[in-house]
Amino acid sequence: MTDAAAHGPGSDSLSGPVRGRGILEVPGIRLGHSGELTDSRLTGITAVLPPPGSTVGVDVRGGGPATRETDVIAPGTHSYGADAIVLTGGSAFGLNAVSGVVDVLAEAGLGFPAPGLADAVIPLVPAAAIFDLGRGDGSVNPPTPAEGAEAARAALSGETVEVRGSLGAGIGARSGFQSLRGGIGSFAVRLPGGITVAALVVANSLGTIGTPSGGLWTEPLLRSFGLDLPSVHGLPTTPPSQSGTAAKNTTIAVVATDARLDPAQVTRMAAGAHAGISRAVQPSHTLFDGDTVFGIATGVNDLSSNHDVGTRELVMITAAAADALSLAILDAHASATPVPGTWQQPPTLSEIAPDFASALTAL
Repeated sequence: MTDAAAHGPGSDSLSGPVRGRGILEVPGIRLGHSGELTDSRLTGITAVLPPPGSTVGVDVRGGGPATRETDVIAPGTHSYGADAIVLTGGSAFGLNAVSGVVDVLAEAGLGFPAPGLADAVIPLVPAAAIFDLGRGDGSVNPPTPAEGAEAARAALSGETVEVRGSLGAGIGARSGFQSLRGGIGSFAVRLPGGITVAALVVANSLGTIGTPSGGLWTEPLLRSFGLDLPSVHGLPTTPPSQSGTAAKNTTIAVVATDARLDPAQVTRMAAGAHAGISRAVQPSHTLFDGDTVFGIATGVNDLSSNHDVGTRELVMITAAAADALSLAILDAHASATPVPGTWQQPPTLSEIAPDFASALTAL
């Protein structure tokens, strides 16, 4: 998809963004977090549970991904789907925490029926990790299987949970050559026909959300939606002088819709959503990023049976996924929790541009 094609807002194709409950605006999606936000340890894990019968996909664009079980949800596989999708801190070490999610889902009877084994299931849990090791006291202290289990139990409980801020996999997130705190953000976009498309992101990119003038790369997108938000000035735009900052990155996300899509179509939605990263962060998809986007389609709303109309609807959904992801990246930065200066962490967007952050989070 071209960048122009991803710009649905401002045309007649989109009815507008909805911050609200973010990805939970898509009915049936459940979410759970676990982790630690202290001066000695900043990391965590987030579990996203699709409703039964959902189709899933994934698209990996970054040069340094840390992923698990992405091949099993590619088009052309058995198309079972996924019992959960996990976003985690801890780089490759954090993928070990997914075993806690798997164990809890198996105990709950959620998984692929194990052939020849009565009452046994094998939960399929694709996952991706960001690099947040050492963010705290400098030690390697990634999310644990116990924290994975806690996130899974929280998601299974069905209780209302926060969808944004310094929680779960976003606790230790940073962006812009480690110059700004990131976090988890989430936004939805409503299509005029009633379909909802939403994104949940862990914003931890090498690139910056700020332009060389200190504004936002996403300003044209915000204007196209008619969002009258205060201007942003003074964002960090150059890497700090400290060494070793480059290889500690990655933007990972889940985009979801209540449309009915087949595995190839939901994979196309995930692929198209990467335009949302490129629009919000520059540079993006570098060798030091493991940018990965998962897709979920819950199947509530059918696309048109007319091929041409259905194809146009898929294009609109994919464009909306990119828009939702751009907005979610901004939301992640605006929602990050400020911490005491003694923690020696970068500032948040709300500390640099409080009027903008307040206006965005009030939408």
